[in-house]
Amino acid sequence: MIDASTKLCCLIGHPIAHSVSPQMHNAAFKALKLNYVYLAFDVEEDDLGRAVEGLKAIGAAGFNVTIPHKVSVIKFLDDLDESAEVVGAVNTVVIRDELARGYNTDVHGVEEALRGRTRAAKPALVIGAGGAARAAVAAVLKLGHGKIIIANRTVEKARELAGWVNSMGGEAEFCGLDEVGRAAAECGLIVNATSMGMHPRIDEAPLRRWEIPGDSIVLDLVYNPLRTRLLREAEAAGAEAVSGLEVLVYQGARAFELWTGREAPTEVMREAALRCLEVTRCEG
Repeated sequence: MIDASTKLCCLIGHPIAHSVSPQMHNAAFKALKLNYVYLAFDVEEDDLGRAVEGLKAIGAAGFNVTIPHKVSVIKFLDDLDESAEVVGAVNTVVIRDELARGYNTDVHGVEEALRGRTRAAKPALVIGAGGAARAAVAAVLKLGHGKIIIANRTVEKARELAGWVNSMGGEAEFCGLDEVGRAAAECGLIVNATSMGMHPRIDEAPLRRWEIPGDSIVLDLVYNPLRTRLLREAEAAGAEAVSGLEVLVYQGARAFELWTGREAPTEVMREAALRCLEVTRCEG
């Protein structure tokens, strides 16, 4: 029941048509009988500052941030939690007393999705160098991988992220996407932190099966479609495929708790996201 006391949470990004976050969070609010609603807004880069100021002005409880704003949103926030300050990227914002504080719950999401699965003795490959890649790298470091290879279309951005890893006490190399197959050959963990393969460009993948080690773990942060081309290639190679849905659920649960102060109904959120993705698959 939406009324004058309903609290607003939302997602801002561009594009956002693929997102299942509204279904996931609204199911969680309903399960706990909380008077909140979650919406999604397509916000282009030039409008980002005004969008943040508008959400503060209307008293929103908070919002999520997705591609391509996870780094650029920082300059419009009043404060950063340590989780976002260390990574240099924000995916969750809490608004209190018209002040917007940025958090990064993506690191938690990646950690939980990979917990108990990692092969830390081998290097990890992270494909991408944006905000999602930074969170993935931070999680991989926390999970004990000593060496990380960063692959990105723009090599200079890969170089910058590798430098950040080295400054954090890790060991990092970098390369362009034209060398990603060679880099993958030595890795026990591969994380796609780009939008490659996201609906509607579902035939894209940064690697093919013959480039993926059969004893590796492959996590694709893309969750729509649920089984991306990369995950299908990984399964065909004999690797363990991990859906980005797991990251979505765990990072979303942490964001939910930051906004509401209540423990998130994680299974409710997972089931709602799965239902939505199944409908998308059938319609697509």
